[in-house]
Amino acid sequence: MKSALLIIDMIVDFVYGKFGNPYAQEIIPKIRELLDSARENNIPIFYLVDTHSKEDPEISLWGEHAMEGDEGSRIISELAPKEGDYIIKKKVYSGFFETDLEEKLRELNIDTLYLTGTSTHICVLHNSADGFYRGFKIVVVSDAVASFVPEEHERALKYMKEIHGAEIVNCDMVKERWKKSV
Repeated sequence: MKSALLIIDMIVDFVYGKFGNPYAQEIIPKIRELLDSARENNIPIFYLVDTHSKEDPEISLWGEHAMEGDEGSRIISELAPKEGDYIIKKKVYSGFFETDLEEKLRELNIDTLYLTGTSTHICVLHNSADGFYRGFKIVVVSDAVASFVPEEHERALKYMKEIHGAEIVNCDMVKERWKKSV
């Protein structure tokens, strides 16, 4: 089993900015722990980053947010990428749509995706679905994903488990698993 850590939309607009979310702020330490563990265990790290133009479909629904080149689309400093990490700019909920995410994962022989970030019921859910459709094993780190509403978070976790066959684990389980796989 070859794993990758996906950090979904931990950007200024979704953590502190336009759609600032205290639940997204609460998961920063857990994602930080997973980042450190991934680096220690040579697990590739992929940041999926909402980066929009005015023509993107989401703009008509949510208004301007995470616009290309604006501060709102920047990865938060607490989770800043390092050299060797992958940054995938996405214009819809899923990082698989019209990007080279799948190609990069295949080049690295990745078969298991560990999903973290925000929002559980929107972008995390859509990346889970698109990863599942492409044959990846999906693992959602329940204490490292967040929604605006706790009930939506729980509903999305249940849905991903039942419909995508996602394994739902916590941060400590992941760190222990990665330590054993080295």
